[in-house]
Amino acid sequence: MNYLGYFILAVLLLGIVILAVPISLGYDSVEKWFQVRWLGLNLTTRLGREKPGKIRKKTTKKKNYGRAIMARFWQKRDLVWELLNRLGRFVLEVLRTLSFRDSEATVSLPDPMWNGVLYGVLTNIHLENVDLSVNFEQRNYAKIWVTVYPYRLALQLAGLLLRLPLLNIIRFAWDLKHQVKRG
Repeated sequence: MNYLGYFILAVLLLGIVILAVPISLGYDSVEKWFQVRWLGLNLTTRLGREKPGKIRKKTTKKKNYGRAIMARFWQKRDLVWELLNRLGRFVLEVLRTLSFRDSEATVSLPDPMWNGVLYGVLTNIHLENVDLSVNFEQRNYAKIWVTVYPYRLALQLAGLLLRLPLLNIIRFAWDLKHQVKRG
């Protein structure tokens, strides 16, 4: 085998390792940390550190193209609706591929009535390895451990890309770009 063959084999093996080894993500809102575990590596970062004040530059007002863009979205509402529908399905399928373990969350809303409604909804939701609860003490807390399998994510993404009406999306983006330039 020549060097090119070894290089292709190494790239294929690296791709298999990247897609096959799960990634664990952790977050704790009380201790304010975020952690990533992959291939025996632990990367932890503390959140919410105070940063020195930055000098802000004055920004100039840009032209507002909102009405023109929204009018174009309204004209192509069938395409926009189809994209939103497919993206929603994609998000649900990705959420189904995630594996939660030792996760818990406590939520409190400012209005006690909405806390009661949320309590009623959450009592009927039973998720494996996830503890969801409502408190009436105005404390929000989340500790989440989720495992992501990259090959499952890649399969879902490939399925989404194959089902999208790409030619219509490109035409829509082209028209939108030229409409904004004219406006």
